Amino acid sequence: MGLSFFTLFPMNRYFHGKDINYTYAEINLKTLRKNLAIIRREAGQAGSGEKMKICAVIKSNGYGHGMNEIGAAFSEFGSEYLGTADYRESLILHDYLKKNAKGKMARILCLGILTEEKKFFDEVVNKGIEASLSDVGIAGMLNQYAKSVNKKATVQIQIDTGMNRIGFSLRDAYEAVEAISRMSHLRVKGIFSHYATSEIPGSAYALRQLREFRELVKSLESNVMKFELRHIANTGGILNFRDPYFNMVRPGISLYGYYPDRKKIVRDIGLKPAMTLRSRVNFIRHVPAKTSISYGRLHVTGKPTRIASIPVGYGDGYSKLLTNKSKVMINGRLYKTVGAVCMDWVMADIGNSPAVNVNDEVILFGEDYPAYRISEITGSIVYEVICNVSSRVQRVYTY
Repeated sequence: MGLSFFTLFPMNRYFHGKDINYTYAEINLKTLRKNLAIIRREAGQAGSGEKMKICAVIKSNGYGHGMNEIGAAFSEFGSEYLGTADYRESLILHDYLKKNAKGKMARILCLGILTEEKKFFDEVVNKGIEASLSDVGIAGMLNQYAKSVNKKATVQIQIDTGMNRIGFSLRDAYEAVEAISRMSHLRVKGIFSHYATSEIPGSAYALRQLREFRELVKSLESNVMKFELRHIANTGGILNFRDPYFNMVRPGISLYGYYPDRKKIVRDIGLKPAMTLRSRVNFIRHVPAKTSISYGRLHVTGKPTRIASIPVGYGDGYSKLLTNKSKVMINGRLYKTVGAVCMDWVMADIGNSPAVNVNDEVILFGEDYPAYRISEITGSIVYEVICNVSSRVQRVYTY
């Protein structure tokens, strides 16, 4: 593998040494690699017979998994592109990969936008980050800057087919691409859009987006210019709306082991969660019946029991909405949490059985207790659960 740039540890080892925090996120790189291989298989080939390219989306700190380390891993695993949310992310990632990546370095596509401030123009031009264009005026400014330094900026054009977020509208897209195609110091490499309802199999809205985008791109390629890259599919698009006309896909949540909406998936393709949020029992207290637990006295014991205190809380991204609702796994068994989730602690009622002791491993979520269980309790989505694992939670990479 050659992953010497990672802090790697053997699989299935419990990290209780002084170098590892009591609460940490264990990221299994082997699982990430398998998920990438599954998605590549599902994406299939482009219609021309060429290999379908992958743009692994690693925005929001790699969906909570650690952007730099995950980006380097996906680059080495063969992902042709890495997708970021903004230019600050892009620059941090670029500099990290330049120093640490082994073998061929994946290209970076920033899915965010440039502004009239001309912020990041220099970095885009000189570091080869591929910029997304959604505005002809900004495109012109970037072209002039690239011309002033006698270089070309590589760009991809973003089309809004129904998200109504960013991108050229379908109404304006043809004329905009014509204008950009005449800008001598922009190298237009690709064109892309984004689904709004791809997690819904057979969605009429998604099918309309796909049809209208395909028609636009075909017309542009016949009359204006050819595109090296054409892409619209996120994870849901890969699963539900494959189209061989396009030659790149942008998986996100699937790479980390989850489906966009597990209630709507047609079939399980074998994805596994790569992150396990672990902690351990730090303290156990015997309490009598009618004893209140934590802030606000939101839980009162009904009988004598033992309460385990675990050093994880909303400061680590374990939501306060889980108060009196969640479960944690200790020694393969689930125990209910009790009382308000604190910034740094959560408590679990472990009963009077001797099965749980101080220093026992605790799983907050992972392959054996997936993060979607947490999102179902909070009324959120699994994306938010894993992205919310805070910066103070140490990331430990295993293989």
